[in-house]
Amino acid sequence: MFRSSEREYTTIGEVVEELRKDFPDLSISKVRYLEEEGLIKPERTPGGYRKFKAEDVNRIGTILRLQKDKFLPLNVIKSKLKSGSFNEETYSEMPEESAPALDNSKKVKIDDVANIVDLSFEEVKVLETYNILQPEETEEGKVYNSIDVRVMQLVKELASFGIEPRHIRFYENFAEREASFFQQILLPSFKQKGEESKTKALEELSVLTKLTQELKFLLLQKSVKNYFQTS
Repeated sequence: MFRSSEREYTTIGEVVEELRKDFPDLSISKVRYLEEEGLIKPERTPGGYRKFKAEDVNRIGTILRLQKDKFLPLNVIKSKLKSGSFNEETYSEMPEESAPALDNSKKVKIDDVANIVDLSFEEVKVLETYNILQPEETEEGKVYNSIDVRVMQLVKELASFGIEPRHIRFYENFAEREASFFQQILLPSFKQKGEESKTKALEELSVLTKLTQELKFLLLQKSVKNYFQTS
């Protein structure tokens, strides 16, 4: 860890420099955002500068890994850390499937997107142009739900492989066709009167989504094996 021999803490710049080894997109503004959201609480010097101790740096690393590897949204990470239901020993045992459904009740303003995803306004605009993102217009400007934010995170990671929004549009088109297909299957149930019928239809939709998701994964595995001749 980078620190002066005369102090037992690191500055925000030193924290970012250290963690960028594992998280190249980390920025000072992202660390500040984590503090604003209440996930970290570094102490302050008399002059107001942040003091990051070893446990603070470890906590930031944990948060970033949960975002990147386990696909957990920040509000869920905050809840787990606050309740003490998560620690470093259980991290490696957490399966990706354990990630809960994204909470769309929490909205992110366009001005905060850069702090979370490290995408420029121009890059976000391109995603909107391809209909990959559908922000909500409010009096405070555009806001995005948690699904949009996760999509942006994935787009950022896929960009390192040379995959551009125009390529991702292929997946958006397929998703639209699949949703339309599901509508044809379940529309009769949704049209029936009574909350019980609608509840049952929503449950069927959840099961149908999970089944087709697994099917797509397996079919992709087969195709990849054929193309790359993997064992």
